[in-house]
Amino acid sequence: MIGSKIDFLPNGKQGEGLLPWVIAVMLFLSTLALVSAITLGNGLNNWSRGLTTSLSVQVVNANETERTQQTEQAIKMLRATPGIENAIVAADAKVLELLSPWLGELPTESGLPIPTLIEVNLISPDSVNIPALKQRLTTISSNIRLDDHQAWMLQIFKLASTIRWVLGVVVFMIILSTISIVIFGCRAGLATHRESIEIIHMLGAEDNIIAKAFDERYMLHGLKGGAIGTVIAAIVMYLLSNLVDSLGAGLISAIVPQFSSLWWLILLPFATCVITMFTARFTTKRALMELM
Repeated sequence: MIGSKIDFLPNGKQGEGLLPWVIAVMLFLSTLALVSAITLGNGLNNWSRGLTTSLSVQVVNANETERTQQTEQAIKMLRATPGIENAIVAADAKVLELLSPWLGELPTESGLPIPTLIEVNLISPDSVNIPALKQRLTTISSNIRLDDHQAWMLQIFKLASTIRWVLGVVVFMIILSTISIVIFGCRAGLATHRESIEIIHMLGAEDNIIAKAFDERYMLHGLKGGAIGTVIAAIVMYLLSNLVDSLGAGLISAIVPQFSSLWWLILLPFATCVITMFTARFTTKRALMELM
C-alpha cells in the first residue's frame, strides 16, 4: 500500500504557473465589483440623508414686486409651520450658479427675472406633511413651487439598485469562471500525469490520496492568487479613497468606501484557496472515476 501522502506532481511551473495570476485577476475584478455593490446602497443612503431633511421652494414671477411680496408671505408661512427648523432666501448669485449649466455664466445684474429660491431645513424627514404644505403654498400663489427632491432621488435609487444587481451577477460569473479554470487545470493535469497515476494506482494508491495531491497543489495556487489579487485590490481602493478624500463630500465620496472599512479583504485569499481546493478535489475524484 502507498502511504497517506504522495507527491508525483512536478515542482516546475509548467502550464500551472499562470494559474495563480489568472486567479489573482479574477479575484481583483470580483473584489472591485463586490465592494462597489456593498457600498453603493449604504453610500447613497448616507449621502441622501441630508436631502431628505431639506426642501426648496421657488417663487417664479416675472414681476419683481409681486415676487418679493409672495416670497415674504411664503417665508412667514414656512417659518410658522411646525416641523420646519429654518427657511432662508438664497442669494441671487447662488441661484445663478445653479442655473449656469443651462444658461451659462450670467452676471448678477443680467436683467433676467431670476426666480427666488427659499432653502428649507426640516427637523426630521417626516416632520412635515409635504402634500399639505404644497397645497398651503399654492393658496399664496400658483407661482410658488415646492421641490422635496423625491422624484429624482427615487430615480437614483432605482438606478443604484439595478447597478447592484448587475455587479452581483458579475461577481457570480467571475466565481463560476474561476471554478471552470480550476476544473480545466485539474483535468489537464490528470491527463498529463495519467501514466504516473496508473502506476501508483497499481501500487495500491487510493483515489483519495491522488486527489489530495491535487487539491493541496490547487489550494496553494488559490492562496497565492488570492493574496496577489487582494493586495492589488487593496492598493486600488486605498488610492481611490485618498483621491475622493481630497475632493471633499458629495455623491462620489458617498459611494466610494473608506479604506479603513475594508478590513474584511484579508479573508478573501483564504476563501479563494478553499474554493480552489474543494473544486480540485471534486474534479479529481470525478475524473479518476472516468479514467479508471
